[in-house]
Amino acid sequence: MRKENLFVRESRLKNQSGFALVMVMTTVLILELICFFLAQTRGVQTKAAFNRIQKLKARYLAEAGLAHGLWRLENNPDWRVQMADLPLGDGSYTVSFSEDTLGRKIVIDSQSVVGGAKSSARRTVHWLVIQPPYTSDTKEADTYIKKGEPDTVFDDKSELLLDSEEGGGKRCRTLARFNFSKCSLPPDAKIVSSFFSMYLYQIPKEGFIPDIYRIHRIIQDWLPSATTWKERNKNLHLAWSAPGGAFDPSYEDSKIFTTLGWQRWRTTNLVRFWLKYPAQNYGLILETDIRAGNNEYKFRSSSYSDNPTLRPKLVIYYLDSRRP
Repeated sequence: MRKENLFVRESRLKNQSGFALVMVMTTVLILELICFFLAQTRGVQTKAAFNRIQKLKARYLAEAGLAHGLWRLENNPDWRVQMADLPLGDGSYTVSFSEDTLGRKIVIDSQSVVGGAKSSARRTVHWLVIQPPYTSDTKEADTYIKKGEPDTVFDDKSELLLDSEEGGGKRCRTLARFNFSKCSLPPDAKIVSSFFSMYLYQIPKEGFIPDIYRIHRIIQDWLPSATTWKERNKNLHLAWSAPGGAFDPSYEDSKIFTTLGWQRWRTTNLVRFWLKYPAQNYGLILETDIRAGNNEYKFRSSSYSDNPTLRPKLVIYYLDSRRP
């Protein structure tokens, strides 16, 4: 009887052990399944996060492409060459330009690739041309001043002169100003670039050494119909702070010209300044160093009537927040 009880007890212990083993194995299996699904979920999340990062990189890379395109137009408004597959960081971008002459706008498209992610961005650069005829508007005119004729006014001439020759008093400087209140420039426009242009129709004779003409911001008000080498307003006997015009000594741009046609100076910072401080918009002046010899250059002025398209002009390229 005692042996039978021992047998029953051993059987019970074996059954309990077997059941415990099954429970442990089941628990381990469940834990393994949980770990597997967690790993799968984490892998999916990691991949999703990686994809989001790639897309974000592609987006900012496309924006970088736009910035590159704007930089090109800032330095050369005639730039229309596609910039393809330019590497940067983990990806590359392509920038293309398309021009709508009638609408006076340039569309910049930037396409970027980072791994399997792609993005694109677009900006439109608008432009306007300020090319006024000669008027009595004191804020919109051009003229030149001559050292050899320090009391003479030349504002109604059909030509503008530049000359570096000191001998005989031939030295000349050209002044111009533009009235922004008459143009359609939006009040919140962001200036990309700006250029002042004059049409050169006569250069010195053969053998001359080209001069470097610099463009400066004028820092005193002047009356175009009464401006001379000595005075900024001859009618009121208001003298320049220095004969030959008062201007910021730092120049915006410089230009050498040896051929006829349009000559262009960058005026981006000048226009930005004038828009920010309109009361100080006194225009610009062109000057050069003194040099001997026959160095006279002749340009068309705003009084030139035979072909109005050859008058001096200011071209402004800008971004308009109202028109992306």
